[in-house]
Amino acid sequence: MDINNRVDDHENRIQSLEQYRLEQEKLNSEIRNKLTETEMTVLKESGKQQEMTQKLLDHVLNGKKFSQEQFWKLGFILLGSGGLIYIIVEALTK
Repeated sequence: MDINNRVDDHENRIQSLEQYRLEQEKLNSEIRNKLTETEMTVLKESGKQQEMTQKLLDHVLNGKKFSQEQFWKLGFILLGSGGLIYIIVEALTK
């Protein structure tokens, strides 16, 4: 191989490497864009999940509060009626 062929071959290899680098940069850019899209989707879905969790939590806590109110009402009714039943039983046993 003479010097001209080596120089030409070297030039071809450099051009090939430059083309490969450009392709890699393009591929990296596409990957970066897809990762950004995925991140946005995850954030959006995470927000939806948090909203649904909050609704569920509110429902459970409100339901529990309602149950506690019902429990105390029933307890006071039973205590009040228990006093009434005690008076009736006391009167019947005398």
